[in-house]
Order: sequence, then C-alpha cells, then structure tokens
Amino acid sequence: MHIISRPGIIAILLLLLKSHVSTASVVDTTIHRTQDGKRIYHSQRLTTEPPRIDGVLDDACWKEGIWSGNYTQQIPVEGAAPSAETELKILYDDKNLYFAIRAHDDPAKTDKSRGRRDAIDGDIVGVCFDSYHDQRTGFEFDLTASGTKIDLVLMNDGWDTSWDAVWDGKVAQEDSAWTAEFRVPLSQLRYSNEKQQIWGLHAWRWINRFMEEDQWALIPRDTPARMSAIGELHGIANLPKNRRFELMPYLRSQLHTSAQQSGNPFTGRETDTAVGLDGKIGISSDFTLDLTVNPDFGQVEADPSVLNLTVFETFYEEKRPFFLEGKNIYDFDFEHDLLFYSRRIGHSPSYYPVLNVNEYADVPDNTAILGAIKMSGKSKDGLSVGILSSLTAKENADIDTPAGRYSQAVEPLTNYAVMRVQKDYNGSNTIFGGILTATNRQIDDDHLNLLNRSAYTGGVDLRHYWQDKTYYVDAKGVFSTLYGDRRAILDLQTASARYFQRPDAEHVSLDSAATSLDGLGGSFQVGKGGNGRWRWEIETNWRSPGLEFNDIGYLTEADVLSAGGEIAYVENVPHGIFRSYSIETGIENRWDTGRNHLSSNVQFEVEGEFRNKWRFFANAYHETDQFDTRLLRGGPAVRTKGWLHNMYHISTDGSKKLSLGAMLHAHFHYDDISKTFDIAPFVNWKIINTLRLSSEFEYSQTTTALQYIDTKEFERDKRYILGELDRETLGMTLRLDYAITPELTIQYYGNPYLSIGNYANIKRITRPRAESYDDLYHIYTDKEIAFDAEQNQYDIDETADGRVDYHLDNPDFNFREFRSNLVARWEF
Repeated sequence: MHIISRPGIIAILLLLLKSHVSTASVVDTTIHRTQDGKRIYHSQRLTTEPPRIDGVLDDACWKEGIWSGNYTQQIPVEGAAPSAETELKILYDDKNLYFAIRAHDDPAKTDKSRGRRDAIDGDIVGVCFDSYHDQRTGFEFDLTASGTKIDLVLMNDGWDTSWDAVWDGKVAQEDSAWTAEFRVPLSQLRYSNEKQQIWGLHAWRWINRFMEEDQWALIPRDTPARMSAIGELHGIANLPKNRRFELMPYLRSQLHTSAQQSGNPFTGRETDTAVGLDGKIGISSDFTLDLTVNPDFGQVEADPSVLNLTVFETFYEEKRPFFLEGKNIYDFDFEHDLLFYSRRIGHSPSYYPVLNVNEYADVPDNTAILGAIKMSGKSKDGLSVGILSSLTAKENADIDTPAGRYSQAVEPLTNYAVMRVQKDYNGSNTIFGGILTATNRQIDDDHLNLLNRSAYTGGVDLRHYWQDKTYYVDAKGVFSTLYGDRRAILDLQTASARYFQRPDAEHVSLDSAATSLDGLGGSFQVGKGGNGRWRWEIETNWRSPGLEFNDIGYLTEADVLSAGGEIAYVENVPHGIFRSYSIETGIENRWDTGRNHLSSNVQFEVEGEFRNKWRFFANAYHETDQFDTRLLRGGPAVRTKGWLHNMYHISTDGSKKLSLGAMLHAHFHYDDISKTFDIAPFVNWKIINTLRLSSEFEYSQTTTALQYIDTKEFERDKRYILGELDRETLGMTLRLDYAITPELTIQYYGNPYLSIGNYANIKRITRPRAESYDDLYHIYTDKEIAFDAEQNQYDIDETADGRVDYHLDNPDFNFREFRSNLVARWEF
C-alpha cells in the first residue's frame, strides 16, 4: 500500500528549494508495512566516515539512506496530521547506531527549556528500539531542543528513566527546523546473535506549546500493550558481539555541621572522606554485570520531612542510582506492597543504645554498603533475569560517658540477595515468572537478637493476554519464612502488620516460644485493559496472618482477605471542552482470615484535561462502618463509623513559562470523631530556559477524637489510652534548578517542615464494640487526671483515692525540621 500525503510533498519541495541545507536528501513518503500492518523502516550500513556528533547534519553519511516522515498525531487528536513535519534517518556500523531527526518548526516558537538529564521539558524528539523484539522491552534515546539527554527503559508498558546509558547526542538549529544527531553504541543495547536482525522501532516528537505528541508509527491510545503496537526496524545484519566495560572511581569529601550541645562531644563539625568504585561489565550482548564498592550517594536528594502518627511505616522512594537503574526487572508488587524494597539495603541502624544521664551516643545515620553486585538482562528467547547481592557493614555507635568512651553494635553484618526471572511465551501473550529473596544477618551481640537471623520470601506470577491483548488474567502466589531468636519472632507476632496479641482475635494465637514464622498469600485478577473506551477489573487477594516481607520488602498488613472490582470509561478523543477525560468507580470488601468483616468501601473518580490544557482530578471515597483492628495497637478491634474522603486537584497549562495548581483534600467521619483538611498550592516557573523554580506549599489541619497515646497496665488489666488530637502542619518543598549546560546542572532542594499537636479529653476505651461512639470510652475527670508540669506528664488516679495509679507522658508535640541540599551534577 502506497500513501503519499500532501504534507509529505510539501516537505520534499521545501527541502529541495533550500539549497543551503546541502545534506537534505529526498524524503521517502512511501510507507512500508508488514503483513499485520506494522510500519517498517529499512536501515542501511554506513559506507562513509561516521558523523561528527554536533547536531549539524552536514556529514556525508547523512546523504545516504532514506529520510522517513509522515508522522501522525497521537495527542491531542489521534490520527490527525501533525502541526509540523518530522523526518527520521537511521544508519549503523559494527559499533554504533547513528540516527538523525529533523523537526520542522519556527525557531522563535520552539521551546528550548533546559533541565538536568532525564528531565522531560520543552520540545523533544526521540527513538525507541525493541532490540529484543519481544514486544515488551524498549531502549529509548531522546533529546530536547536545548540538548538535554533523556534515556529510559520500557518494560511491560512501564518505564524507568533511571537507566543511564553511555551515548552521544547533540542538537542544532536550521532556518526552519531544529535537528538532533545521535550515536548509540551497540554495547548499550541487548539483542540476539542472529545475522538478520528485526527490531521494534518507535519514533516520536513532543511539541510543548501545543502539548502535542506525533509518532512515526501511531500507537492507538487505547492499546493495552503499547510495545506490541510499535513499528519495525529492518536491514541491520551481521552485527559483531559487543562487550560493555566501564569503571567509575570516585572520591568524596564531606563536612557535616550541627548545633553544639553542651556536654555532647558528637555535635559541632565533623569531616569525612571516602573512596569507592562503580563498574559495568557486559557479560554478553544480553546480560550486564553492575558492581559498586562503597557506593557514593552524596548527590541524592534528601527525603521529605514527615511526622508519622500511624501504625504504618512511611514509604520512601528509591533515589540511589545503583538501585534505581534497572529496578523494573526486580519489581514484584503484591497489591500495594513489595517483595523487594531496595531502601532496606543501607537503612538506618535498627538499634539505638540505652543511655543514662550525661551519656551521649554517636549513631551512624545509615548502614554502610560495603559492596553490591547485580546481573540483569534478557535472552533472545525471552528469558529475563535479575540477580542482586549486597553486603552491609556491622555498625557501631560511639558512646561517651563520664567514665569514658566505648562502642556498641547497632546493626549486624548483613547480606541481602534477590533473584527475579520471567519468561515470555506465545508471542509475549503469556508471561510466567518468579522471585526469591534472602536476608541473612551475622548476629554476635545478644541485644541485636531483636532482629531476624534469616528471612526468605518468594513468589510466582503468571500473566496471560488474549484477543489482541484486550483481556488479561493475572495470578500471583507468595510465601515467607523467617528464623530468629524468640524475641525477634515475638516482635513480629506483635507488630502492627498482624497484632497476634489482640484479645478478640480468636483465629490467631501468640507463641512466645516460637523461633520461626511462616506465611502465604495470593491474588487473582481478570480484566479488560484497552481496545475501547470501557475498561474493567475484578480481583481478590488473601494474606495469611504470618506473611512478612519487611526484612527486604515492604508490607503494611497481613491477615486480610479482600475482593472487589472497578469499571472505567476512558475518552481520548477531544469532545466539547475536553481534550480527554476518564471516569472510574470501584468497590471493595475486606475480612480477616477468621472471616470477621472489617470494612467495605466504594470510590468514584474523574480526571482529564480541558482544551486549554488545564488538568483536573476529583475523587470521592466512602468507607462503611468498620472494625479497626489497629487503632489500639494490639488491643481489641474498635467499631468506628464510616467516613468520606475527597480529593481535588487542578493545574494550569504546563507548557507555559508559569504554571500553577492546587490540591485540596478533605476527610471526615460521619459521627465527627475526626476530620482533616489539607490544601497544597504549587507553582512551576521557568524563569529563563535554563533556570526553573518549583515550589509546593502545604497546610494541614486535623482533629481526631480517637488518637492512640499509650497502653498501661492497671489491676491486671490493660488501659488503652487515647486523646482528642488537634494538629496543624505547615510545610514547603522548594527546588531551584539551573542547567548551565545540558551536562552540568546545579540543584538546590529545601524542605522546611513544622507540625504542632495538642491533646485534650484524655480517655480510655471501655466498650470497643459499642454501637454508639459515646459508649466507646470513658473520659478521665478532673479528679482522675492531673498534669504535672515539672515532670511533663499526666498523673492518673482511676480510683480517685488520692494515690496515682499510673503516669502518662505528655503526648503534645512541636516538631520542626529543615532539610536541604545543594548538588552540582555533571552527567555525560
């Protein structure tokens, strides 16, 4: 089938008329396709000198081969002609791929905003190669109009911009177009050893002022598996085997300052120097070995401040390059949790010394990573493998006392290991895989027996697509087995994920003599993921009480059965005032494994984009009356009334120099026992093309009448003490990015944070399953409770006999923190 478009003819005439563009050969407007309709590009082997990568397309090689145009608009109007023409050419030799893109446009209107590497900003062109040709994996190389490099790995229709390959790319300006020139070593790609190569090929362009994406081979927006819809690259043949070998040593000097504390010798100024090595070795064209010795994470942005009053651990995103690159290979999510959570490696020490008066401790902020190694890649027959092993040091705290100074272990020597495999079958319509993890600690100090000595987890997963990947079924099974001292296993049983000690939990029992803990879990999902406006999914999940991932994974709760479903309507065709929008609703029911009903919820949300490129999101989440098994931190389940959660978000046109937005969040129980209000306005300002300011301000106000404080023993019974918390939080996140060149950037990050909480109406739970909120508790009267300002505690006299029965530390708080860093990066 031959299609010659009018824009293509105009582009040919313009190129022929502009004699000063001497390298512009005729654009081939013939669209070649496979039998199943995929667009084909025929590459040619380089026969002249390789190009000098400067962005200027005046090298002799660019007179060879063909320029391919006829891009198609995907966003906002799928299938429409693009606002400006784009042309692509691809050449190769035994060592490199060479490709060039000419993006026609008015130079005065091209957005040349510049950011650090992998910053998606301004006008962009790029090419993605599915060199495995498995229709699941792609290696993408992009350049912005300012010359910023972007590279990423696509896998299973997700993407990972942390992958940083070694390649060259530059941009230049012509009279009526900007040009991008690339050289990508074949050693950076993974491909088979076959003589005649066929790769998947995707080329695209982003015109920022229109928020428009144009594609060389159109991927319909409702396609459920996008990598299977891209075009093909033919003509590459007789490639030699390439081996990648890179070593990067580093030297770091660090100065740490803190406020001087009287009597504390560990405050003030402290210097530190470290050396280390990062390496990357190509085992084959399919697999790469990465290693790091005493890795340097000094350039990593600090975690945001947070004061967490819940039972759930705060989840922090991974930011360290060694663990970021290729992390998608190791992904094995289980509902909202993870079997592998890389932030466990190098975490802060698990033990803090018990100090007496006039004693001070210098505890390391993090556990040192002595070394780590990982192998990852994918074979030509569809087997993907990721193996990681890391060793962290035994850490000691220095303790200063009036009698002298000594050290105490706060973290044992630990080995972490992960192995993840997946295999494609049936043209990548069936994917079967598994994961195994191991954590082993060398515990030589008795006080560290609070940690598990060994922890093993694993799982298998199966995903199958049918009817052109419109429908899917996904099944997973997981297990965990942990060994340790009785103290460690007892801590696991009484941890917030399971609370075996709950007096009303008849389906579980606390075993203080146990030295191991086992658990199982599973999930099943079936749904429709695309190829039409309607999408749906039905799912069920279960977790046995003993399931545990937290030695190397992330798990918030065990002992849960859930079932639910959702349905969505997605409109990608501009209609009325909308460029696109979606509407979704869902329902879920939850029980524990003793078949006790915990909660039910229903949610509704809508999001989209207006024609003026403003974006919006709105959500409503209703939870029915429930039994809260975690409110009393191991006490009986408490009946609480239902609640409603609302979230609204709106942002202005992100293509403008100045864009604004705000998030509004409201949460309240129907019986008014708690309510929360959050507002978070934000601003993104491109002061000039190389300087960007982004800032988010957050204010939160929370009032909750049932905030847990402590559990006390009295007359052989437990007193679960709560209070009415009035909390206000104020925070701001500020980022200032200055891109001196596409390779050299400076970033400032600042995060001031303030949270103040005051408690009133201190109470104890008396009837946890009472129908009425007022019958749940007893508020201590003035005769029963008094505040001791000198000791900063409450004295409680339940019997009102004039004798204090127990004390309660003052739970009020005033938390202030300021985190910041200033980082200069040279990323080549």
